[in-house]
Amino acid sequence: MAHPDAAHLDARTEAVLPAPARGRELYRGGDQSLLHPLLDAHFTRHAMEVVGRRPLDARFRVLHQGTVKAYDLSYGTDVVISPAEPPAVYIVRLEHRGRASLNVEGRTQPFSPSVVNPGQVVVARWDADTATRMLCIPRQLVTRAVRDQIGETPEEPLDFHTAFDPRIPHARTWLRIARRFTREADNGLFARSPLAVAHFELALVHGLLATQPHRLSEPIRHRAPVRGTGPLQRALAYCETHAGTPISVADIAAAARVSVRTLQEQFRIHLDTTPMGHLRRIRLAGAHADLLAVAQGRTHGTVTGIAAAWGFPERRHFAAHYRAAYHRPPSHTIGGHATDPHHPAPAR
Repeated sequence: MAHPDAAHLDARTEAVLPAPARGRELYRGGDQSLLHPLLDAHFTRHAMEVVGRRPLDARFRVLHQGTVKAYDLSYGTDVVISPAEPPAVYIVRLEHRGRASLNVEGRTQPFSPSVVNPGQVVVARWDADTATRMLCIPRQLVTRAVRDQIGETPEEPLDFHTAFDPRIPHARTWLRIARRFTREADNGLFARSPLAVAHFELALVHGLLATQPHRLSEPIRHRAPVRGTGPLQRALAYCETHAGTPISVADIAAAARVSVRTLQEQFRIHLDTTPMGHLRRIRLAGAHADLLAVAQGRTHGTVTGIAAAWGFPERRHFAAHYRAAYHRPPSHTIGGHATDPHHPAPAR
């Protein structure tokens, strides 16, 4: 049976899960009273509603159980999963087959490849034929990697953009490496060398930081330490949170608790840009993601509406900035003609 909301399910079927899956089977069967607490223990407390006509026929395998964990999961029937409490780890869905949907903080996102950040409220809908492979990455490991790269511990947890764009070369490369890791995680070399595993896990996290956009992408790219009381961190977090609302450089400075002049100096020294230039890049990235979502049929919208939602009231100004950043007009992206994979982020 197709899920009642099948029209909203992610139609992309990434039938790339190798068969048979390696690893250790944690559960196989149809007893929800056994499966549910097991999934709670490995992920987060959640509600699981079986909405399909088929009986539950779940398969849950662990492929790697180090600091980073890797799993295969399927339910064998239509289910709706919603959290009783938000996850405390990063959940990276590397790939899936079948039809499924993901709603993150009220917005439809690709089921895979995707990142759900700690603390985010997520509702996932699985059809009976859905199976997914995922990584679970502890928040502390991401914090350690950020500290290694910029020399400071971030004041707030880092949130990645949810959706990967697999057309981007470095995103494809990271996904290929992560998928290879899940296939090879239980081989003899890893079993004999826990230190090698730990290094590989940390390398995966560093690669994710370099690949998937987040508010500290620029400091990490420039290896810019965020010093003192964290005004630049506060400014970056404020820009990320308020990118869709009309804010000024004075608002950003107030959030950072510094003067406008000091704020401008911080951005110039550490990021080689201005506060409003950085904000514009965030807005363009958000608009780009929404245009892609329309092109892929995951949501509805127009160039004008998306531009306005991301703080570009004048379509012609938006089109000019977008073309300069992505080397194509927004109409090509929303129309599904975005074929250039080499410009994932706004040009600096």
